[in-house]
Amino acid sequence: MVDLPMRRAFFTLALLAVPALTAARAAPEVFVAYPPEGHRVAFDHVILEGSVPPGARLRVGGQPAQVGPDGLFILWWPLRVGTNDLRLVTTLNGQTGTRTLRVIRTATGPLPATPTSIDRKSVTPGAAYEFWDAARDSPDERRVPVSFRGSPGGRAAFRVGTGAWSPLPEVEPGRYEAAYVVPVAARLENAAVTVRLTGRDGRTLTATAPGPLTSTGEGLRTGTQRPGTVRGLGLNDAGNVTTTQEGKPFLYPRGGMTFTLVGRVGEDVRARLAPGVSVLISAKQLDVTPGIPAPATGGEVGLDAGPAEETPPVPLLPALPFTPLVPTSTPEGALPAGSPADAPGEDLRVRVPLGGARVPFTVAQEGEGRRLALTLYGLVTPPTLAAPLADPLIAGGKIETVALGVTRLTLDLTQAQTWGFTAGYEGDDLLLTVRRPPTLDPVRPLAGRVIVLDPGHGGTQFGGAGSLRVPEKDLTLPIARRVAELLRAQGADAVLTRDADVTLGLYERGLLAEEKGADLLVSIHANALPDGRDPRGIRGPEVYFTHPQAQAPAAAILAALHRTLPDLGPGQGLKPGADLALTRPTTQPSLLVETAYLTDPGNLRVLMDPGRRERFAQAIAAGITDFYADQARED
Repeated sequence: MVDLPMRRAFFTLALLAVPALTAARAAPEVFVAYPPEGHRVAFDHVILEGSVPPGARLRVGGQPAQVGPDGLFILWWPLRVGTNDLRLVTTLNGQTGTRTLRVIRTATGPLPATPTSIDRKSVTPGAAYEFWDAARDSPDERRVPVSFRGSPGGRAAFRVGTGAWSPLPEVEPGRYEAAYVVPVAARLENAAVTVRLTGRDGRTLTATAPGPLTSTGEGLRTGTQRPGTVRGLGLNDAGNVTTTQEGKPFLYPRGGMTFTLVGRVGEDVRARLAPGVSVLISAKQLDVTPGIPAPATGGEVGLDAGPAEETPPVPLLPALPFTPLVPTSTPEGALPAGSPADAPGEDLRVRVPLGGARVPFTVAQEGEGRRLALTLYGLVTPPTLAAPLADPLIAGGKIETVALGVTRLTLDLTQAQTWGFTAGYEGDDLLLTVRRPPTLDPVRPLAGRVIVLDPGHGGTQFGGAGSLRVPEKDLTLPIARRVAELLRAQGADAVLTRDADVTLGLYERGLLAEEKGADLLVSIHANALPDGRDPRGIRGPEVYFTHPQAQAPAAAILAALHRTLPDLGPGQGLKPGADLALTRPTTQPSLLVETAYLTDPGNLRVLMDPGRRERFAQAIAAGITDFYADQARED
């Protein structure tokens, strides 16, 4: 299971706080795996899960609750607004055990119409906005959302500083929203944003947003990604990311990458990549100096004959699914494919001369993975392709200017399956590196392949709540160990990120795959639902991946899971475009397997059965084998 921190943290405490049942204990015990005591939830139900001794009965709030023969209960329990003290009573052999659990349902509906009120914590902008070059910002870049939550049916307005009041429409009952576009000529210095609401009872209230506005035209600055802050070649560390102004990931900076800074939003600075294209970056990851970066020009793109003797490049990996710029006209500058040539044994290395500039860029797979698109921002003169790039891996290449200050280099590949790619600065240039397909033995396609297997969580990271008192971390480890054994028997070099109950950081796992030169990274987890999701009927395996190069192995593993364990349920199948730490790496195909749902009684019991865990391991190993066998046949 991924990205459910509250559920993970509570299970850790619950498991440590509740001693194991012993024969000497007279009263049966109620073990609650989730939710935690005092949990606040904004929904009308909560997943209530845990266990009682086998054969015991359970009542919640005086109502009988469904309990399995093994004592497991996973309930979708209704909540009233406010405090819910759930009294859980279990009986076994004439003995009774009780537990009272407090769960608080927060109100999410509109405020009362009368008396007129404003939820002052809801007023936006919630952070200060600064505009250092509004004259060259587009209207969208000068847009500041203004909103608040208040009594429904009122008349609302807002103003900036001492300016005129502007209407603030009610977009849904009790929700008032609009946008303020900072005028180009405005001179604002910590100008307050004030909202006003006149309610049905005639009362008028005002409130001030936490974020003031400043627009002084004080000048541009340069932001440089601090050296040593970016780990790995293809990790895509979420600790170093730029986002759109809506919060979507855009690109992952590399050490030394330079940005033209044009403003600030809270703790983030705003960088202008090209006219009309802005991103937000944490100021903590940059060195900021006055002035703008030196003008950057591109040179003639070419191929390296072999690996350079300098230090390895530090790459930038693909922007996640957001793509702000799409050519609106027929691409120009397309070049025909080069004639086949004897390729060097090393990776394909495409060199883009930049004269030492460290311009922002993204790399993304397109066309189901058969195309790589390198997008460069801020070049005064784009690079050129004077001659076709002659390599057996390249079907064709082109360079096009898609917008002012935005250049795209695209490579069409001859192989349907991509085996890893990175991009980063090397010397005065930008280097795009593509791994060549491995040579596979049709008889033993796994021979010599380096497969990194990651048992999810571990140590202090318990993972999903184990309602039968076995946490996710102790379910994934035996499966991964057995997968490794099965792959090694077929000649693979199977590497475990952990082989014991130890704490391991998310990015340490991806770094290990890079260090080992992995051909494939597979992270193994068990799934669970967040608050607000009814668990009934949601079951089965799912496989997550970010980049198209991981789709084929993901599909092979999912097919093997369905084939080997058909009773798990359908799951939601393949989950492309995932934004997960273990799927973002691109030095190799990287994917995450959610074997089954911990929040489904049947799925959980399958995971708890050692014999069925063996079948999980066999299915994952079979899926990996099938993928490589298919590739060997295509070769």
